[in-house]
Amino acid sequence: MQKTKSMLFHAQFLFTLLVCAFLIVPVVQSVVAGLTENFIMGVKSGLTLRWFVQVWSLYRDTIFLSILIALTCLAVTLILGVPAAYAMVKKQNRWTRLFEELLVTPLAVPGLAIALALIINYGGFTGFRTSWIFILVGHVIFTLPFMVRSVIAIMNSVSLKEFEEGAASLGAGFWQRFFQVVIPNALPGILAGSLMVFTLSIGEFNLTWMLHTPMTKTLPVGLADSYASMRLEIGSAYTIIFFLMIIPLLIAMQWVAKPRQREFVMEKSHAATGATVLRPIAAASCSPDQKEGGRKLSGTALRLVNCAKTFVDGTRALEPFNLKVEAGETVVILGPSGCGKTTLLRIIAGLESPDSDGRVYFGEDDVTDVPIEKRNVGMVFQSYALFPNMTVAENIAYGLKVRGIEAAPRHQRVSEMLDMMKIGQLQNRHIDQLSGGQKQRVALARAIAVRPKVLLLDEPLTALDAKLRDLLRVEIDSLLRSLGITAIYVTHDQSEAMALGDRIVVMNTARVAQVGSPREIYFEPQTRFVAEFIGTINRLKGRLQEDRLVFPGGSIPLPASSAVRAGENGNVELFFRPEHAALVEFGQGHLHATVVASFFMGDRTRVIIEGSSDDYLTIETKGIQSFKKGQRVEVAIDPGALLRLDS
Repeated sequence: MQKTKSMLFHAQFLFTLLVCAFLIVPVVQSVVAGLTENFIMGVKSGLTLRWFVQVWSLYRDTIFLSILIALTCLAVTLILGVPAAYAMVKKQNRWTRLFEELLVTPLAVPGLAIALALIINYGGFTGFRTSWIFILVGHVIFTLPFMVRSVIAIMNSVSLKEFEEGAASLGAGFWQRFFQVVIPNALPGILAGSLMVFTLSIGEFNLTWMLHTPMTKTLPVGLADSYASMRLEIGSAYTIIFFLMIIPLLIAMQWVAKPRQREFVMEKSHAATGATVLRPIAAASCSPDQKEGGRKLSGTALRLVNCAKTFVDGTRALEPFNLKVEAGETVVILGPSGCGKTTLLRIIAGLESPDSDGRVYFGEDDVTDVPIEKRNVGMVFQSYALFPNMTVAENIAYGLKVRGIEAAPRHQRVSEMLDMMKIGQLQNRHIDQLSGGQKQRVALARAIAVRPKVLLLDEPLTALDAKLRDLLRVEIDSLLRSLGITAIYVTHDQSEAMALGDRIVVMNTARVAQVGSPREIYFEPQTRFVAEFIGTINRLKGRLQEDRLVFPGGSIPLPASSAVRAGENGNVELFFRPEHAALVEFGQGHLHATVVASFFMGDRTRVIIEGSSDDYLTIETKGIQSFKKGQRVEVAIDPGALLRLDS
């Protein structure tokens, strides 16, 4: 077996050498041809540079003209192609797709046909026809699709929309976003397109041959003339000179596009070096605008009036509702996927506009028609939307930079954020070198650095593992309370909502189901959806007979003050939380039941029982207790904790 592998390796190696020889030997022979007195006789005829002298004297103008046309063609395709690609990525509809198809038409048309079309239509303009610009037009038409397609490919592969929204949330206007975020992150596609355009323009023969005049001979035409002279030595020397001139240009283009490694030096840094272990976020030290009950307040009040959202296709993403958020309050928007919570957050941010009747107020200011870059909000996106072309420190500093903050106070503020988040050792790293938890801290630091009026967080912990999510949940809560900033936090995680929210807005299918404190939402749900979505809820179906609730497994006495009322035919449907019931000794409970399953969860045991009602019930007991399937048990329920939910 080993011998077979060895033979296969040697066969592959030999094949590779043969392929290399097939490609390299002709190149070597071509170079030698330009250096020998007579190519037919070979090196023994003697070496000489006289062919280079002849080529330089006869054809140097064609080389310089080709380079001029290629560089100008590159500049024109960059100016036209990059914005065109950006527009087609941003506005993806049937019109942009049609435009893209028309744009790539030259790729399916022979160069001779393009040249003929130009001559027929514009050949009568003598000055234009005899100018090198006539050739340039043909080259731009031929090469522009390569630039556009390369840039579109890279823009579609990065989170362009999220990067732009992240920059806008930090105060960057359109042109700042385009040149500081879009262009740097599309640079690999721009470079690939540039190299393609430049090399195609230099080497295109058919198109150039048709469009040139005796005064506008370029490289392909000159090279054809040199080979037509029947002296292979001249043609080879021509090729060598061209490569000696063109290769440095290609290397320079790649060098210009290469990202620069920049270092950010903090004026005062107490961050430790070495391993990048996440440490607890430090308490914030900010100058509060006001204080309330000892809690620092630096945010602004927020008010939504009759806010609804209907998309252009008629989809109703958000039904009209009103909400008032006090300065320094943390409100969590909670609900399942597709319920409208992110749409609500984007309306607050200014990334979406409410329907015509809706208004958004920051304090007393109506900001409904104010774009996100002018609202002074901080936003932490679900994907973080950190800029890959910048280091950690540069990401944090970006919002300050676009606001025109001078270098010294900008660096001081960044240093404060790095120290607060305990990520000083990461300041010169690029984003692709960070873990999920580190990215989350950078995103928080970047959003807080600009001292926003309102901090918006769109499911920032979703992508993290459970242990790290629990750690950062505690740290975010501590941070928000120490800052006293007004915060709107979107999540579908009930534990996050309960831990972080002063109030919770529960949403269901584009509607607000209930607004209240975590305790109100949990213990006093107003609808069946809220009760079932928040935590675990049990349902009992039975009948009301005088002062008792009668169920298949027994009955529960009602206190005289109970507000429970029977429905049609005396039927009742009540709900209770698992912690409001207990498994007790026989004779001490209300309902008889049988154990279906039990799950040991460390500090408690979750028991699923049947027979007490039409549905399974979930009861939680102390972890030291154990139960077996089929075991008979008795359940005692707190009558005061029973809930009636009509909808």
